[in-house]
Amino acid sequence: MLDAFRELIDELLSAPAALRDAGLGTTDDEGALAALALLTERDAALLGRIQKTIRTNSPVLKAPPAIPSPESTAGSAAELMARFEIGRGELVSLLMNLTLKDWERTAIDWNGEEISVADDVEQHVEYDEQVQEELAG
Repeated sequence: MLDAFRELIDELLSAPAALRDAGLGTTDDEGALAALALLTERDAALLGRIQKTIRTNSPVLKAPPAIPSPESTAGSAAELMARFEIGRGELVSLLMNLTLKDWERTAIDWNGEEISVADDVEQHVEYDEQVQEELAG
């Protein structure tokens, strides 16, 4: 089971390099930069949901953002990439320090369904991979 969690973490770790290789650090494509900003916001939202789940009994979680906020899209491509990398590092750091019990903790998601930390992270990784594919071409 821990191997599956490690695999999720590895997938999250590979994203910054993949996005840099796709040219996101230097692009002027507004759609691509908005997607990067949204990934950054979704990373922060997941970080908050995980912290709430492991610290609270039966929390109710907010949905991840669907569109980037104007503040998150402000700045150059290099600045957006730097914010993404910092946020992703914070998320991965938290995940690497979770215990098996933490990964199994549950909350009520925005649809009223029970969701574990592991499932929430897996859904985030799937979204992340989808965005990377769209940005790569």
